[in-house]
Amino acid sequence: MSYYKYYFSSKEIEGSAGRIQAKNRLVYSLLSRWLPPGAAVLELGPGKGWFARVCRERDLRYKGIEANEKQCQALEADGLEVICARVPPVPVKPPEGGFGLVYSAHLLEHLGGAEQVHELLSDCARLAGDGGVVAMLFPDAMDMGANFWNCDYTHVWPTTERRVAQAMADAGLEVVASHRLRGHYTGARWALAAAAARPLALKAANVLARSPERRDVVYRGWMYLQQDVLLVGRPRAGAANDAG
Repeated sequence: MSYYKYYFSSKEIEGSAGRIQAKNRLVYSLLSRWLPPGAAVLELGPGKGWFARVCRERDLRYKGIEANEKQCQALEADGLEVICARVPPVPVKPPEGGFGLVYSAHLLEHLGGAEQVHELLSDCARLAGDGGVVAMLFPDAMDMGANFWNCDYTHVWPTTERRVAQAMADAGLEVVASHRLRGHYTGARWALAAAAARPLALKAANVLARSPERRDVVYRGWMYLQQDVLLVGRPRAGAANDAG
């Protein structure tokens, strides 16, 4: 399957792997307060397995669902439990007690529209057990502007904190936490990243990047600084009956 082949075949920018893994550890630290002891984790769209490896570091029961067949094979070769399928619907049954965390990063914006988003989030709410949560990490289209479309040709559904919160509510999820991320940076470094993420900074860097290859590296590094939103939702009582 060639769809999204360019992403999985692209090499990471030198030094970026450590930063990407640090970002996923930051995400986990923000989610950890919501996880029940011994939580089982379901990730939709694990991609290159960054968050999956964080879960493995913490000895969590992990399962992923990935659409790209070759990437499924790579994740399985790395010892991860993965189902090769496209979502929605989510083709798994919950373990006894449900999943403690149903998580997805940078997936919602690739879905075909609001109905698919609703179906996916409704499935997530159904799969989260008592005390479990659903967490969605997504690019902030309000903050990115035109670069939401320019950075990836497969972006379809514009993700904003307001829109995703509305979709989560319709799926029977109560938003209990919201975080805004820029890479793995926090505190004063977050503010510096926000300044560097302005379009003027990219224009200035492109002046110095004289080749197309170098400009692509600059752009990808600049995109790492763009704002992501992490929303955490908890299934409401009776949500399974309301969200269908």
